This record gives sequence, structure tokens and C-alpha cells, in this order.
Amino acid sequence: MTGDDLQTLRTGSAASSRDAATRGIAALTFAFVLSQFFRSCLAVMAPELQHDFGLSPAGFGALSSSFFLAFAVAQIPVGIAFDRYGVGRPTAWLLAVGAVSSILFVAAPNGAMATLAQMGLGLACAPVFMGLLHFASEQLSERDYMRVVSRSNAMGMIGALCATAPLGWAIELFGWRASMSVSALCTIAAAYGVWRFVRDTGHAEARCASWPSMLTQSARLLGLVPLWTLIPLCVAMAAGTAFRNAWSGPYLADVYGLSSGPRGVALTLLSVAGFLTAFVLPVLVRRSSLKATILAWSCLSMSGALMLVQWPDSGVASGVALMALLSTIGMLHPLVMAQGRSLIPPSKRGRGLGLLNTFVFLGSALTSWGFGLIANMGHVEHWGEPATYAAIFLSAAVLVVTALVPYFFSPAHGKH
Repeated sequence: MTGDDLQTLRTGSAASSRDAATRGIAALTFAFVLSQFFRSCLAVMAPELQHDFGLSPAGFGALSSSFFLAFAVAQIPVGIAFDRYGVGRPTAWLLAVGAVSSILFVAAPNGAMATLAQMGLGLACAPVFMGLLHFASEQLSERDYMRVVSRSNAMGMIGALCATAPLGWAIELFGWRASMSVSALCTIAAAYGVWRFVRDTGHAEARCASWPSMLTQSARLLGLVPLWTLIPLCVAMAAGTAFRNAWSGPYLADVYGLSSGPRGVALTLLSVAGFLTAFVLPVLVRRSSLKATILAWSCLSMSGALMLVQWPDSGVASGVALMALLSTIGMLHPLVMAQGRSLIPPSKRGRGLGLLNTFVFLGSALTSWGFGLIANMGHVEHWGEPATYAAIFLSAAVLVVTALVPYFFSPAHGKH
């Protein structure tokens, strides 16, 4: 075999590897679009679910938090599975669980069954974004990683957009059960796509270790002091995402009396804001730095919460605009993960990213549940709807401020 033949073989092999990586990232991006839909869809249909299942504000808070609680609990086991077996097989199996759960949710006769289905959907969506981050970090160069992940993160907002006006109008025309039945078909397609195209393996070092030892090693990652400058911010991002994904719909219905169609249109603007933010943030990172961008955008988002504390019922237009500003803090997720990734040794990144993601979605679960408790207290104490939501916005602002203090001392880059 000549030198030219060897060069042609190597070029063909590299091209084939790039094509496989592209197909795998595309499949995971589609699954992420679906994950964003499931994270956001309850906000549009919240009043209808409360009516059909007889849920109090606290009951709806528990229903909405169950998705994120299951999502959070699964992160570390999923991270271990990624290190041992790769991204493809664990993600495909859990998406299959999601297909069954989406059917169960559509057919749920009561709130308890709907909560169980939401937990199944949380498990199904748990590996998707972390899998995308992990798979991309294994397949792409450092230069391409941030660009591709930011683009996939922006594409994911299509799912959030579908969970706003399109879902709202579909609910008005066909009801929420018929509208949500389409999601089961999409979940089946996502499971097949990941199984078919995400072909990777884990690390030999991780495969040789037992599950108990890997759980112990995951726990030891909590001993990395620099991670604790990021963990509070991982929790605080829920101040925007939990409100957008669960409580923005009730806010618009309770304070402004909007039905599902107009609520969907209003929530579309929140998703558009997130979509645009996903494109703006990488530009800001290139012009300044990762840490400076996260700090500045967190403060900007927090200002939306503070203004809503002062003017919770000043008008639909201003309310939606300020909610959109608050919700964009959730778009910092890939940036915070990218910073965390640099602090974790390569052979432990699956577990490390899983650990950070645990706090992200544990924050979403606790925040959504906590907002429900505040809403229920306001109902019991007769605060009035504007005052009740002002208290929720105040708690969101306090959460962000509390997280930014340790984050200010976070290292910009890790050393291995």
C-alpha cells in the first residue's frame, strides 16, 4: 500500500468519524428539543390540569416538581452509565421509558397517575442534555465544542416554543390530552434515533470499576472545592426556568385572566427570548470571558425579578417582557457546564457533569415546589394574586443573589 493510499484511507476514516459524530449530535439534539418541550409544557396547560385533576396550587407545585425531582435523582447514575457504557445505550433505554410515560400521562385519570407519568418523563429526559454535552466533548475538539453545544442549546428552544402558542391553540381546539398524545410518537422517534446513531463506548477505566466504587468516586467529586463555587448557581438558574416552565402560565391566568391560547402566545415570547439569548451568549463569551458573561447575565436576569416584585400587575406586555428577562438565566446552563467541565478530569466528566446537573434540576424541583407553597400560602392568607406572585419573584431574586456571591470566586479554568 502506497503512502497516497494510506493518506486516502486516513482521510476517509476521519470523514466517516465526523459524519458519525454529526448524526449522533443531531439525534441527541432532537431528543433535547423534546426534553425542552416536556420541561415547559405544563405552564400552558396548568389551569386545565388543576381543574381536571382537582389540584390546589400546592398540588400543582408537587406535580410540576416531580419531573425535575426524577430528573435530578437520575443524574449521577446516568453519569456513571455514560462513563462505563457511553451515551447511546443508556439514553435510548430511558427514552423508551419516556415513550411509555407520555402515554400514561395522556391517559392519567387523576393527579397521582399524572405525577407518576411526569416522574417517568423526568427519567427519560435526564440523560439527554448531559449526554449531548458528554458525547460532544468526546467527539469534538475544544474549539468546536462550545460552538456546537451552543447551537444545539439554541435548537432545543424549538421544543420550548412548541410548548407555548402551538400547544396553547391545540389545547383550545382539541383538549390537552389529544394535543399531548403527539409527544409519545416523538419520544419513540427520539429513542430510535439515539439507538441508531449514537454509537459510542465508555472509558476502560470506568468499565473496570464497580458501581459502588464509582458512586463513591462520584461522592468524592463533592470534595472538589472549585465545584462549590458553581453549585449554588446551578441551583439558582431554576429561579428563571422553574417559573417559566411551571408558573408563568398560572401567573398570566391568575393576574391577567388569560385563557390557554393567549397564554401560549405570551409564553412564546419567553421562548423566543431564550432562543435569542442562546445565540447572544457565545458572542459575549468571545468578546469578554466565560465567567464575566455568566456574572453579567445573571445580574441582568435578576433585575427582571426585582422589577416584577415592584410591579407584578403593571400590564401583560411589561409582565411578559420582565418574565422573559428573568427566564433567560436558564440559558446560562451550557456555559456553567462548560466551566465545570474544565474543573473535572476527563475520565470522570460523565459523573462530574452528572453531579452538577443534579443540582441544576434539584433546584428546579425544589423551586417549583417552593413557588407552589408560596402560592398556596397567598391563597390561604388572602394576599391577593399580585402580592402572591410578588413574593414568588422576590424569592427568585434572593436565590440568584445568594448564588452569585460564591460564584464570584470561581476559577475560570481548571487544571488536570
